[in-house]
This record gives sequence, structure tokens and C-alpha cells, in this order.
Amino acid sequence: MTAPTMEPTDARLLVEARLGRAPQDMLEAAVVLEAWAGVPAQTALAAASATMPVEPARPQPSVGRLPRHREGEGVLADGVAFLITVVAIACWAAPLSSSMGVTAVEHGLTLALPLTLALQRILGSRFLDRPQGIAQLALHRALLLMGAAAVLLIPALLLGAGGTLAGLLTISWTGGTILIRRRWPAVYVMIVLAATVAMAAGVEALDVVALAAVTTVVAVALALRSPASPSRRSLGAAEPVAMAGAIGVGLGVLLVLDRSVSWTDGALPALALVPSTVAALLAGYHLRRLEWAIPRALAGVAATGAHAKRLGRAPTRVLLRALLWLVVVSGALSAGLLWLSPWLGASARAGGVMVGFALVALASMVIGLLESLGRGRWALVAVGCGATAEALVAIGDVDPFPGAGLVIGGGVVVTLALPVVVALLRHPASTLATALWIP
Repeated sequence: MTAPTMEPTDARLLVEARLGRAPQDMLEAAVVLEAWAGVPAQTALAAASATMPVEPARPQPSVGRLPRHREGEGVLADGVAFLITVVAIACWAAPLSSSMGVTAVEHGLTLALPLTLALQRILGSRFLDRPQGIAQLALHRALLLMGAAAVLLIPALLLGAGGTLAGLLTISWTGGTILIRRRWPAVYVMIVLAATVAMAAGVEALDVVALAAVTTVVAVALALRSPASPSRRSLGAAEPVAMAGAIGVGLGVLLVLDRSVSWTDGALPALALVPSTVAALLAGYHLRRLEWAIPRALAGVAATGAHAKRLGRAPTRVLLRALLWLVVVSGALSAGLLWLSPWLGASARAGGVMVGFALVALASMVIGLLESLGRGRWALVAVGCGATAEALVAIGDVDPFPGAGLVIGGGVVVTLALPVVVALLRHPASTLATALWIP
């Protein structure tokens, strides 16, 4: 028994009647035939194919409206708030070590950093990076509270005091991300600065961290009460969210695997993050230009035209300038911090640590861009290879200089990810026409 057929003329007339215009392609015509005429899928595809012209239509220049070029929209203010909290939290290392012991603090930070980065990226992928993301997240306040309880209780049961510290720090840092994205950065800065002052005044360090975590949870609950209900509740597929979490774990592991970097040796190891943090914030701010540079490069041209190869020049220049920002700023600030290091109680050999942090910051930026361009799996592979390389350095106990593991791990990630990003940006017509803006 053979499937019924449909005359091409009848199919085209039906499609044009339903659409009010000629179909753009075979797939659109097939969907109309199947949905409106009840034609089976295979028959609809065959009939739609027959309605298409023998010669493909000449590519038409793009006439779409360009997106509005958005300015900072509070990005730099949020970045300054984040920087202040990094410096303040760096001052927590010594009081915590004196109160709890170096081993417990090391265990806490080793767990808290990867866990926080994973949760931050999961929240970003599923909520915060999406339109109406804060309003979407506000619908899940109870789930957030249960998640905070699990983050605190499970590590505490497994690792004792170190696990308790890890859970409290994770709650504070992850909640701070929500507050900053909610445009409440001043609230988070006040919480962190108040905790820093209390520790300096001699208050029990773990009690201060616990109070800061509770205050952050309360602030997040208040911040999520005001957003209006979202007009839609689409949260996207689960696979990209899980992939974002795995990438966050990998980036966190890059920060804690290097045994030559002691996070409990006073404030300097954490302060060494400042140059790369400032540089990454400025570079990321510059990368926002891609949002309008790519559609501007494609506006008014045919994607398959002879000059399509030149369309990637503007996006590639944006990337290169962002890389230049990161290298120059991190280099200058690292030199300044090294000059101050005798007064901070560290030797000039910390230069390798700062280079490693800069490479990890570059890796994080490139991985984030690669993930946003729809290449999350390759991003995960690159991060996994970098973490493996750093683990081999740690296992082999081969540390030619402090920060060697960070340098090797971050370098592997950049080597694997950066060429892919450059290739994507150099061919925006064929690779980024839809992937960049479809979550």
C-alpha cells in the first residue's frame, strides 16, 4: 500500500492561502501541509519539495532591525561591588585559620570554590542570563531555601568543620551573585564589609561567616519578592544547565588543584586574584560589543555573497581588543601588587601565581563565550583537559615555580578553546546567525 500523493499546484495554493505569502523554504511548506491539511509527514515533505523552484532564489540582503546598542546598564557598578567583596573576603583567611585551624579552612575553600562556581553558572544558565530571569527565579524561592539547606548540611556531615565553612561560604557567595544580578550590589557589599569589620574586632570568625550567610539568605528572599510575575515560564533544556554546572566545577577545580597556592597563607593569595578579576571584568565589559557588532556586520548583505568572508572582521576585532584589555590590565596590576608584596609579607615568586590566575581568568572568559555560541560540549572538554593537566602536575609533585599548575591548566584550556572561538567569530554568517541569541 503506497502513501497518498498531492499535486504540487494544489500544495502550493494551499500553503500560500494559509500563510498569505509564498513559503520561505521546504520545511515551512511541509509544516503547513501537515498541520492544516492533515497530510502525513513524508507526503508533506515530498509535496513541499515539489513546490520549491528548481533554481534557488538569489540571496537577499538582510533588512532586519539592528539591536539597540546597550551601554553599561550597571555592569561596571556591579563589577566594582564584586571587586570590593573579593578584597574583603581575602581578609577573612587569617582570622578563619586562627580560629578553625589551617586544615579545616583549606578543606572548606577547596570545596567551596568549585561548588560556588557550579551553582553560579547553573543559576546563570537557567535563570539569571535569560530574559525575565530574576522573575523566573522568584517563583522558586522555596526551592532556593531547600538548596541552601542542602549545601550547608551535606558538607557539614561529610567534612565536619571544614564542610560547615564550605557550605556557609557557598551560600554567601552564591547569594551575593543573585543580589548583584538583582541590582542590589550595595546590600551584598555592606554584608561582607560588616563581616570583615567584625572579624577584625575579634569576633569568632565562624560565627561571623554564619551570620553573613544567614543575612545573605534573608536579603535574597527580600530581593526576590518584588519582581513581577514573568510573562512566560520557559526555562530551557536541562542539558545546557547541567553542562554549565559541570564547566563551573571544572573551572573551580583549576583554582584549587595547585598545591603551591595556599589560600590560608594570609590575605595575599586571595589578593592575587584582584589583578585578574579587574582585568576580566573590563574585558568582559568590552565583549558586550559582540551583541551589536555581529548583527551590524551582517546587516544589509547577503550571507552567501562573495564578500561573506570579510564579515567576521569586526567581531574578531572585538575579541582581540578584549584579550588585549585582559593582558595589559592584569599585567599592570600584577606588577603593582608584586611591588607591594614585601609589605604584604610575600616574595616576588608570587608572580607565577598571578600569571596563573590571569590565564584561568582568560580561560573562564573564553569558555563562557564558547558556551554562549552553542559549543558547550567543546567548552566542557577543554576545561576537563585543563583540569586533568593540572592534576597530573599535582600528582607528580612537579612545581618548577609557584603557580605552575595554574599556568599549565589555564594554558591548556585557552589553547583548546580560543582557536574555536576565533573560527566561529570569523564566519558569523554561517555559524552565528541564530546560535548567539537563541537560548
